[in-house]
Amino acid sequence: MNHIGIIGLGNPLRHDDGIGIELLGFLQSEKDISYKEAELIDAGTGGMNLLHLLSRFDVVVLIDAVDFKGKPGETRLFTLEEIQQKKTPIRLSTHESDFINVLALSKQLNELPHRLYVFGVQPYDLSFGMGLSMQLKKRLPELTKSLKKEIQQVLSRK
Repeated sequence: MNHIGIIGLGNPLRHDDGIGIELLGFLQSEKDISYKEAELIDAGTGGMNLLHLLSRFDVVVLIDAVDFKGKPGETRLFTLEEIQQKKTPIRLSTHESDFINVLALSKQLNELPHRLYVFGVQPYDLSFGMGLSMQLKKRLPELTKSLKKEIQQVLSRK
């Protein structure tokens, strides 16, 4: 069986940048059996600590605010290849350069997970301050449902 990690990223002191941590909290509180074999981890703002986390898993789903020029609260699932090649204009919230460096170093060390996905939520407000914007807050049930659906699809892939 694959070791599976579902990792929330974000900075709750920058409004919508905290969406990854918020959604991870919903998953942790629900204890859904469809992803019970996965380890749920709050990785904060990521950085080099993420390198050590990624090496522990074969399959990783990262949850984060991602600026892909969508509507606030819109979601997309990005593959590792899309992120590395940047086929689409995406900006991984406030930690993009760290994240790209971590992926490159993880690959050099042969510790990159076999499959890595980023469940991205388009933020509305990344300014300093506590709490999600109303645009994201009112969509939390929908975002949680979408995240769970994407996780189930990722876990069903071989």
